[in-house]
Amino acid sequence: MPIDPEFKEQTEKLIVDTLTLYKNAGASPRINDVWKCENTGDFLCGFFVGEMVGSALSAFQIFHKREPTPEEHMEIVEIVENHTSEIIDFFSKFN
Repeated sequence: MPIDPEFKEQTEKLIVDTLTLYKNAGASPRINDVWKCENTGDFLCGFFVGEMVGSALSAFQIFHKREPTPEEHMEIVEIVENHTSEIIDFFSKFN
């Protein structure tokens, strides 16, 4: 079953609004020291994508009062992936 258009719209807004917050906040200068990562941008990109997918999955459970099917889960991942260029463009600046 395809994801509800209202849920999809809310998820799109979550991604855009959260990325805007990241753009305004920048990155902590301690990331490399704390997390021992070589590429701050890659780490932040992965963190952001995980945060968006996880938040959307949680919202799905609240919105629909059930777990998503595997197909719905992949639709949520695809919603995030639709923003790949913008996400990569921003976080690659920290590498």
